[in-house]
This record gives sequence, C-alpha cells and structure tokens, in this order.
Amino acid sequence: MECSSRQLRILTCIFILACTFDKGIVAKLSVTVPLAADFDSYVWRVHNANNSFNMYAAVPGSVHTVLMHNGSIGDPYYRFRDVEYRWIAYDNWTYYRSFTLKPDILNMKSLILDAEGLDTVANVSINGLHVGQSTNMFQRYQWNIKNQAKIGINNITISFMSAPTYALDQSNAYSYDVPPDCPTKYQHGICHMNFMRKEQCSFSWDWGPAFAPQGIWKNLTIKGFDAPLIENVLAIPLKTTDGSNWKMNVTVFFSVGSLSETDVATGYLTVTLPFQFISHKQIKFTKAAPFYNLMMGDFTLDDDQLWWPHGFGKQNLHRLNVTFETYDLSVISVKHKMVGFRTVKLVQEPIPNSPGLSFFFEINDRPIFIKGSNWIPADAFQERVTPERLRTLLQSLVDANMHALRVWGGGVYEQDEFYDICDELGIVLWQDIMFGCAMYPTNQEFLESVREEVRHQVRRIGYHPSLLIWAGNNENEAALRQDWYGTMKNFSLYKNDYIKLYINTIRDEINHHMTNIPFVSSSPSNGEETASSGWIALNPQDNHYGDVHYYNYVDDCWDLSKFPNPRFASEYGFQSWPSLETLKGVSIKEDWDLGSNFSYHRQHHMDGNLQMMSMIQKHFNIPEQHNTAQSFGHVIYLTQISQAMCIKFETEHYRRLQSLLVKSGEGHCMGALYWQLNDIWQAPTWASIEYGGNWKMLHYFAKDFFAPTLASGMEENGQLYVYTITDADNLSNASLVVTLRKWESMNFNYTWTKKFSQKAPSSQLVFQHDTKKLLQEGGCQDRNACFFTFQVFQDKKRISPTNPFYLTSFKDAVGLKSSQITVQNISQKSKTSFSIQLKSTEIAPFTWLEVTNPSPPKPTNPSVGRFSDNGFLFLEPEITVEFFPWQPISLEDFKKSLMVTSLMDLYSQALNRYGKLKWQPEN
Repeated sequence: MECSSRQLRILTCIFILACTFDKGIVAKLSVTVPLAADFDSYVWRVHNANNSFNMYAAVPGSVHTVLMHNGSIGDPYYRFRDVEYRWIAYDNWTYYRSFTLKPDILNMKSLILDAEGLDTVANVSINGLHVGQSTNMFQRYQWNIKNQAKIGINNITISFMSAPTYALDQSNAYSYDVPPDCPTKYQHGICHMNFMRKEQCSFSWDWGPAFAPQGIWKNLTIKGFDAPLIENVLAIPLKTTDGSNWKMNVTVFFSVGSLSETDVATGYLTVTLPFQFISHKQIKFTKAAPFYNLMMGDFTLDDDQLWWPHGFGKQNLHRLNVTFETYDLSVISVKHKMVGFRTVKLVQEPIPNSPGLSFFFEINDRPIFIKGSNWIPADAFQERVTPERLRTLLQSLVDANMHALRVWGGGVYEQDEFYDICDELGIVLWQDIMFGCAMYPTNQEFLESVREEVRHQVRRIGYHPSLLIWAGNNENEAALRQDWYGTMKNFSLYKNDYIKLYINTIRDEINHHMTNIPFVSSSPSNGEETASSGWIALNPQDNHYGDVHYYNYVDDCWDLSKFPNPRFASEYGFQSWPSLETLKGVSIKEDWDLGSNFSYHRQHHMDGNLQMMSMIQKHFNIPEQHNTAQSFGHVIYLTQISQAMCIKFETEHYRRLQSLLVKSGEGHCMGALYWQLNDIWQAPTWASIEYGGNWKMLHYFAKDFFAPTLASGMEENGQLYVYTITDADNLSNASLVVTLRKWESMNFNYTWTKKFSQKAPSSQLVFQHDTKKLLQEGGCQDRNACFFTFQVFQDKKRISPTNPFYLTSFKDAVGLKSSQITVQNISQKSKTSFSIQLKSTEIAPFTWLEVTNPSPPKPTNPSVGRFSDNGFLFLEPEITVEFFPWQPISLEDFKKSLMVTSLMDLYSQALNRYGKLKWQPEN
C-alpha cells in the first residue's frame, strides 16, 4: 500500500530501532537505569537480620546461591542439606546497593522503580524513604519514586521477611482454618504454603525439597519518561466470521507513570506485520484504562503460513512491531513480539452412545491427539535456570516425539525464554494458574493480589501461539469434593471460597483479556459439566468428561484392565531412581543403598521405594544385594525399566482409546500427558529426564510409544488385538507386520502381514487372532518362551518403531540367556555425533548404554548427551546407535566413558555398566 510521509518516517524509525534493539522498551527522551548486576560487579550486598552474614550478591538471584557463591554454604542439594540449611529460610535478609541518577532522569515527568519479580514478602525503600511492599512473587510492581530519589548517589534497600514466618503469621491471623496446614512428614517440608503467593513447591513437594528462597528473582530497573511507554502487547489471532481470512486483535498496554487520574494521554499508535501496515492517529487513553485496542485485517494466509504443533506443520512466527509516538515525535516507544497465527478450540460435545461429552483440541480446525508430559520448576533456585538448560529440556521433549507440556500449578509462571522456545519448537502448553493441592484464603487483599498476578501474566504470555489452554488450579476441585483435607465438615464455606477465587477472580480476569483460549476451572475437572454442576462436580474425575489424573502403585501396571478409560489423561505416572552418575554429585558411597538414610530422606513420596520394588517383583527377579555401588546400580536400572514399561503400557492404552468407546461409553481419549518430564533435584521421582538433563529409560521409551505411527498390541480373553495408530498422516497401501520370536534364538521368527489403510488421527484394529492358535501356527509350544513384535510399513519402508509385546513376565521367561554385548567400533561423525556399532550373541532385553562424565560434572548439568536409542530390545546380531553430546567430549574420552549392560547381566557374573567396559576393537 502507498504510505504517507508520516508513515514512511515511522517505518524508518521502526527499522532503525528494530536493528538496534530486539526486545523491550525503546524511547527517545526516556532513560532506563538497570539495577541488576552479577557478582563480579560488586554493587549489591545482602545481609541477614543480625548482620552475621554480609556479602556481595548477584541480582537476579536468591540468598542461597549468594551464600554458596561466597563459600558460606556448600551445594544445597548435597545429602541432607535441604533440612540442614533450613535456617536460611527462617532468617530475614536484606539486599542493598547504591546507584547514581543524573539530572536528566530526575527532571522527567515520571520516575518509577520497576520490579518484575521479588521473592516474596519485601519492603522497598530508597534513601530511607518507603517505596512499596511486595507480597506476591508472581506480580510485577511499579512504584513512583519521584519523592524518594535524588540527583547523585542514591541507596536502595529491599528487606525480605522469612517466608515460613510470614506464612505462619498469615495463617494464625486468618478467621478460620484453610487446610492443609503442613505437608506430610516424608517431604521434610514447611507449613502454610497456601497463605503466600509464592512458588508452592518451594515449601516442599513429594518430588522436591523445601528451601523457601528469598531474593530478587527477576529484573529490576528504574525508568524515567515524559510520555507513556508501551509495557505489554497482547496480540490475539482470530479467524473472520466466514473462516476465510485472518485478523489480529492487538491490545497495547501502557505504563503511564505520574499521569493524573483526570489526564488523557494522546499520540500516534502504529502496528506492523510483514504483510500488514496500520496507523492510528490521535489515540486516547487514561490512567484508569491505560490501553488501546485495534483490529488488524483482513488478510489471507495459507496453511503453510500458520503456526502448527511439532509434527503437524511449520512453526511460522511473524514479527509484530508496535510503536507509540507523541504528536511532535519527541517520544517514541517500541515493542516487538513474535506472533503466530493459529486457532484453538476445545471441543466438548455429546458423543453417540455415551452419556458424557467429548474433550479434545482442534488446532487450525484439525483434531489433534495431545502427546506430552508435565513440567515442574527446573531448579529450586530460578536464577540457575538458564536459557541453555531450558532449550536442552524442551528440545528433549520434541526429540521424543512429544509436542505438549502442562505447566503445573505448584511451580512458577515460566520465564519469557521458556515460552519463546516453545513457540519455536512447536510445543503447545496447558498453562495452570499457580495454585495446587490446597484450599486458599479469599480475603479482599488476597483476591486483589491474585487478580493483579493473573492480569500481569495474561498480558505477558497470552500472545504466545504455544498457549493451548488455561487451567485455574491443580487438583483443588478434586481435593475439595473428595475431602482430602477434612473440608467436608464445612463444605459450603470452602466451596464459596473456591468460586470466589477461581471463577469470580481468575476466570473473570482471563476472560476480560482473551476468550480465544479455552479455560477449565481445575485439572482434573469435568470441563463444561463442572460448570453445569456449580463448579464442584460430584466426581471431578468422571471418565465421561474432561481430564483425569490417575495413579495406582498397588495393582500390576501390566494389567490393562486397571487403567481408566478417560477422555483426556493429563497426569499419570510411576517413580524411578535417577542414575548413579547423577546421584554421585550429591551423595557418598554409604548412601548408595536402598535402605540407607539418604535413600529414605530423598524419597519424599510415602512408601515410594517399597512401591517401586513391589512393582519390580511382579515381573523381574531381584538380584542379590551386597550393599555396593554395583548392587545399587542394579536397583536403579530395574526401577527405570519398571517405570518405562508401566508408562508404556498406560500411554499405549490411551492412544488406542482415541477411536474407541468401551464400557458405559467411556473412551475417545484424545490426550496423554504423563507425570513428569523433568526434575528439580537429584532424587527418586516420576521424571523421565533427570536433574542435569540425562534421559532415563522412560524418555527413550517415550520416543517410541509417542511415535507418529505406531502398532500397539493388547491381549484380552485369549485374543491378541493389534491396533495401528497414526497422528498426522493418512496411511494408504500400508502393512502391519506381526512377528513371533523366541527368546532362545535371534534366528527364529514367524511373520504375519496384514494390508490396511487409515485416516489420521485415529487408532484402528487391524489384526485380531486367538493367541494360542498363533503360537501353534508359529511353532511356539510354550508362551513363556516367545514374544511378538509389531511394525508398520508403507511402500516397503518401515514407518513405525519395532514394538515388542511380551507374553510373560521376565522372571518367567524361558530361553532368555546372558548375552555378550560388545562394542565393535566407535567413530566420530561430527562434533555433535558419534556412531557406535554393537554386537550381541543373544537377544538382550533393555540394553542400556551410558556415558559417565570424564570430568567433574557441573551441579546443574552433569549429563553429557543422549543416544538415538537406548533401553532397547537387542534383536539383531549387530546394530548401530548414535550418540549426541551436549558437552564437548573427545573420541578417546567417549570410548573410555561408554558403558553397556542388559537385563541378564544382573543375574550373572558378566561385567556390567559399573564394571569394565565390554570393548572389542575393530580388527
């Protein structure tokens, strides 16, 4: 389109600013004074209440990492220090520094202190004069400091109060009990977490420690300006009414500083996209409503220009530039956002022959089975969560054929880089509001704080195309209805509190800003049925509606009849121990035993170790224990096998259900998010990725059971059923290959092939036969001696993983032999890839490769890299596996550090992963 001279001037300004600044506010005649500084700057200091500790600090940061950096404490994760260092949380700590302000900033109309995150209860003063108070870790505070600041040297003091002490005081002052008071004794935690707007798991969880940090956990700046500055931009893509074109609803939020209640701000607002230019003159807004809304469009986009989840298309992102200028062009403020065009619809409709409603997501009008996991904070100290760590974890999710994460409600709203990376990688996000496993106070001060919190977070992250759904809390509806905390005696009181908080405050605030993203009041919930039930359903985990959380550590996880048949499984899981390599940095040799004090202390889930061993014993023999590192390594290995197998069985069950209705109209499952992706520290948990990034066996299994195309089997009433599952691609001229094998020989196989076609997304029954007849036909006289594998081919190319189906427990398997696995050759293909040639004399279940770190591991990154496959069933005499290092490692060091083992090594004298490398050089 033809541009006016003013438009050309504005575009030129945008181009210059865009080349200079990637993010944030850019303003002519505005000044920003950053107050963040690292340790080497020697500007921030922190001291405790009696000044017995006074040291240099980094901002952003927390007291614990300050003490660790200065040598006053060791690694807080080491052994029992989560309790030994509890005194830090009970002390009051004060941050302070000096800074200089020049006349130019003091002479501006507005001067604010912008605190993006204080953890948590703090009084802020400048030059001894009170500025403001923080009580909410998730809120952004902006205080006018015109009356406190001066030309020249200024002093800022941020005095934090002990979080446990504050929480106790708030609980004691409240007019009635708000349960639960304290976590279970197994968590070694801190009480009354629900009385603080703080990371709830920082008071402990059943997978994490209690440190309750204090500190300035996000950026801190002083800003001076003469005209309003752009603070946030909420850009919402919308389809036109007829669905043929696109629009972009853009709301620009301003920081107005000292603007009076009666003043009206005016100026020019310009918004650009690569394919759209809009200029609005004489926009007006007030301090009471410091925002402006405009609609961009109509414009046409092809499917390949849209944003899609990983595995369904490209992750197209477009640069949105927003500029505000005063009439005389003396002040210009600019924001940039990377936006994507996509629609999200949560379909909850009646299902024929079922009493309930569907619960599935359509993205860009396409039904998608949601595959992924749950996300918890990556560290107890957020300043240690670098963009590099985030990328490693999130890339690992995508590399294991997943495209979804639930940001769990007991942690934090993640940093901007997290959402940016999810946009880039195609990871859709189920975003909980940060409430979990508790009732909460609902006095006016608390509700107002929550409203401000939600308002800030929606404006900060609401524009991301990765955002799939908002959820009001984690498990609080179920906790109230099922009387987890003794609330039934006064049910109406707590129900009214629940509605005040999650419906009248949180839901109301989200809907005020955006309605294009679905909202559910809790997870689990019955979705629309919960709303129809007055927000507390009789059974919040009804399989006919919404999503469910399911945990069962007693029944055999190989028994599919024990699993529910939900519409959507948003939590389910089993525990395992992390590798000994990961534990070494926080333990000593005497700890390396399941019966040690360390093992009991680190296990925060009641009876967790016993439950793991009980599940293992259902299907595996427990090798003889000798209280050695090798024996503990065997136990760790078995817990990881058991966890991987349990989640495999359950996940495949949910994937098969996507096209099935079973008893009483249950089924049509359209999502599986196992608990949990990552770890907050080195401990036995439900995670598939250990603290530091190392993949457990479960994560390698996930790469297969979440494969885009999969053949999955089940046995019921003597019948073998094999389903094919496809996510994105329709299958034509495809073949299912069912192979019968014997444990005693790699050379034995008997094959059945079935042709089929299939539309995506769906599961489809392709093969059904009597198991006994199949075994007889294939020449297997004893089912304990045999197993099946399933594969899908298209145009003679295998398009699915080889999926084994076991007919018996491994402790009852007949013909399973100890295998001699040797490394034939290792070659370095590039700086980021090694090729490993392996040879085995026998079929080897759960073949496990491990690289020990040749140098002392970093506390936050002990992992060296990952393999292309691991924990696999070694079926052929020779195979090749690749290794992808995350840290530089030489070929020689890699050869020395590679270990290999398989299941039968545990029961023989063969060397294993904690002994000498079984290495056979190439001739």
